[in-house]
Amino acid sequence: MIDDAYARSIAEVVDTLATNAEGGLSSDQAGQRLREVGPNRLTTSQGPSRLQLWLRQFSDPMVWLLLVAAGVSGALLGEWIDAGVILAIVVLNAVIGYRQEARAEDALASLKELSAPTAVVVRNGAELTVPAAELVPGDLLVLEAGDRVAADSRLVFVSHLRVDESLLTGESFPVEKDLEEVAPGSAVGDRSCMVFAGSSVAVGRGRALVVETGMETEVGQIAALLDDEEPPTPLEVELARVGRRIGYLVVLIALAIFGVGVLRDFPPEAMFLTAVALAVAAIPEGLPAVVTITLSRGVQRMADARAIVRRLTAVEALGSASVICTDKTGTLTRNEMAVQAISFVDRTVDDRADLPGDRRSELIARVAALCNDARIVDGQRLGGPTEVALVEMASIMLDVEAVRAGVPRVDEIAFDSSRKLMSTFHVDGQGAFLAVKGAPEVLLPRCAWVEGPAGRRLITKEEATALEATIAGFAERGLRTLAMAVREFDRAPSEVGESLEQELSLIGVVAMSDEIRAEVFDAVRDAESAGIKVVMVTGDHEVTARAIAEELGIDGGVMGGAELREIALEDLEVERYGVFARVDPADKVKLVKAWQSRGGIVAMTGDGVNDSPALNVADIGVAMGSGTDVAKEASSMVLSDDNFATIVNAVREGRGIYANLRKVVSFLLSANISEVLVMLVGFLLLGSRGEPLLATQLLWVNLVTDGLPALGLGVDKASDDLMRRPPDSSRSMLSVRRQLDLAWQGAVLAGGVLGAYWWGVAGDLEWETVRTVGFTALVLTQLLHVWNVRALSASPFATPLAGNRLLLWGVLASLGLHVLVVYTPLGQTLFETTPLGLVEWLVAIVAATASFGVIAVVRSVQRFRSA
Repeated sequence: MIDDAYARSIAEVVDTLATNAEGGLSSDQAGQRLREVGPNRLTTSQGPSRLQLWLRQFSDPMVWLLLVAAGVSGALLGEWIDAGVILAIVVLNAVIGYRQEARAEDALASLKELSAPTAVVVRNGAELTVPAAELVPGDLLVLEAGDRVAADSRLVFVSHLRVDESLLTGESFPVEKDLEEVAPGSAVGDRSCMVFAGSSVAVGRGRALVVETGMETEVGQIAALLDDEEPPTPLEVELARVGRRIGYLVVLIALAIFGVGVLRDFPPEAMFLTAVALAVAAIPEGLPAVVTITLSRGVQRMADARAIVRRLTAVEALGSASVICTDKTGTLTRNEMAVQAISFVDRTVDDRADLPGDRRSELIARVAALCNDARIVDGQRLGGPTEVALVEMASIMLDVEAVRAGVPRVDEIAFDSSRKLMSTFHVDGQGAFLAVKGAPEVLLPRCAWVEGPAGRRLITKEEATALEATIAGFAERGLRTLAMAVREFDRAPSEVGESLEQELSLIGVVAMSDEIRAEVFDAVRDAESAGIKVVMVTGDHEVTARAIAEELGIDGGVMGGAELREIALEDLEVERYGVFARVDPADKVKLVKAWQSRGGIVAMTGDGVNDSPALNVADIGVAMGSGTDVAKEASSMVLSDDNFATIVNAVREGRGIYANLRKVVSFLLSANISEVLVMLVGFLLLGSRGEPLLATQLLWVNLVTDGLPALGLGVDKASDDLMRRPPDSSRSMLSVRRQLDLAWQGAVLAGGVLGAYWWGVAGDLEWETVRTVGFTALVLTQLLHVWNVRALSASPFATPLAGNRLLLWGVLASLGLHVLVVYTPLGQTLFETTPLGLVEWLVAIVAATASFGVIAVVRSVQRFRSA
């Protein structure tokens, strides 16, 4: 309703809103305005409905092919059992995907419900609590420490009010608020007379008139940037490409078989059915199910690591990331202040063991405890971040509550933004004293004395200059400083006022910072060793951001938001920088797009509303569980523990999943190529005797080898050097080189099987027996081929069998099922097989072993040449 309330006086705002700065609106006024402007909600996109989730499971091209294959198998071939099996696989795949994504959406809905706010307002002159959605312009908000601000509001009263706006601006420290209007066009972080929806009150109290609600708030305007369609993940793109290529291959196969048969004078109708049967067999119908199950297992592991994955492909996509653009506050840091160093007149210490052995250690702890309103109760930090940090420091050296009880506060001179000082007056058995803390530039000139190793003495000019240099050094490191001092009295003065804040005795200077999460150091190093560029993107000041980046070892220069906004997207050399500071939401989107334009796969992490647009346009967005609803809705993954290290674990998980999916695709396609070649070459050479394989036999081979063995490959253990490799820049499972690899491997597999056929024909065996030997050789060849595919970067002989029990048992189970097909009456009837003798089995085993050996030797030579 008033987009420039920060530049207007309180009286102007009151007149424009037709409200009362003391009594607020009446209930009738509030009800009428609610009908006019609507509820105070963000109209962000809702999650998909259950029907949409279900239909989404059938959007993959591979699924379409399978549905066509099922229809062809039943309607044209009359193989209704085969059609039913294919449909069962499609439905099973859809059920698994639906259940996982529905569970993730439910978890997010629960998180959102927990964060639904209320607000305290003054209506009809009395305070009452109302749902935040019912706030309207003109409402008078009542703000206390710990409250979440529910709407953009103009302050009309403050008492030591400081507000944490880190979720909106990225600022590490709570912002002090006042009542004075600021210049038109001022940045959000500089609007000191305003409070904004999504921020929280850290210290003090206040009252404010609501000026904007819903989508008109700063939060709402950022949410409006989230309309861009979420880009597909690399795995989605790759599987769609695989599906298209298989589709083209199926058509070519069908045409080739049909053409060859007609040229050999086979009936066109029969050849059409045979071609369709082979096309059906060429489709790796197990691939969608294996992909979904593999991703689901990864999602379950991530859930155990306190992550909620909204989309199955999100884990893999994060694993393919080459750049992680991460917010600083609350992501790399804890969003909690901690004391990093204490500077005394003769030394600076950053470790408890180095504290001086004289009274200064106890004295600075007493001032930190007494000149302070923060508390820590049952591990919960109550109070502003700075005050809590001082209490934590003091608690290392003394019992804070015992000191407060033994030396009660008699009076105080409250903190004021103009004074930048706080003093508390205390009386004990030895007299009275004033405990003072404040900005060093204000407090140091008031100090005539200094606490030295031998006690109190006059401070020298040289000592004051040295302390100023130390403080400047702290500032360069991005540390916030507070000076501590005391003034002792033989007897209590008659009046406590600002005049007593003179002739102070300086104890020391405390340096604090937003503490970096301990696990982030290793996480950043792991990301760098994995070839992933870590980039800090923050709304905080350049000095603070640079200091944290240097401590974490984040490489690259620092660019400020003002400079960033002046550079065109195509001219932005993002790879030169490791830190972007003082940025706004549009800047973050620009950075993500700049990396993407250079071929980077970008992961964006964040927790604030200001992160949401970039989370949405990034290849994958990772939101923090404690963050805003807008950020969660824009992301593909939510980390409930707000831990950057979990992101690196997700990278490891994603890389392992992608490597396993590559194995699955390589195995299934090379095996299916072998089937096509066996049929095509066998038909050319042996077609006069009959079909090399029946349609049911082809489908059985696919179901046996695409089932448990492929699933075993999908859950294989990740390689030990997975996080020491650079990201796969191509992100293509079917590059030209890999297609050639699949082609020659499929040809070798087919060669072994065709050798078994040749043996049977040369021995003048019955065609049914020859076909059963070839059928068995094909199954054995593909089951052995699993071990070659599993060892993508090593010899299969160096890969322990016990490393993947599911794969081992899957292969044995598949072999057992094939034995049933060959020797049971039902199997012989359904698949037209005949029992094999010892010699026939030896021929099939030799054919499979020969193919396995040739592929292993060739791949060993390839690895040797690459090395």
